[in-house]
Amino acid sequence: MDKWIGRLIAEDKLYKFYKCKEWRQLSEAVMKENNYECQHCKARGFHKAARSVHHVQWVRRHPRLALSRTYEYKGVTYKNLIPLCEDCHNKEHDKSRWMIKREKKGFVNEERW
Repeated sequence: MDKWIGRLIAEDKLYKFYKCKEWRQLSEAVMKENNYECQHCKARGFHKAARSVHHVQWVRRHPRLALSRTYEYKGVTYKNLIPLCEDCHNKEHDKSRWMIKREKKGFVNEERW
């Protein structure tokens, strides 16, 4: 899987990863476990439906973590997959980077909401 994801990144076709069976099943499980709620909004006391599952460790930078629920940093385990609403997901990504990409390709990120 790592090599395949690496090829997709090199070919600028990462959107294909988000269509694969493994990702669809994992992201659905993560959404269900979190009651389909945006975790950032929930932490602020709001309830808003999540639209997608965010990779804390971005797939382009950490392809080996693409299907990993958690990651470790300095001996501490953190969540890698977090359900977010569209607004919170966009805030998690560098807006200027994604706005440039949006202008060129017509979408905000690879998940193509």
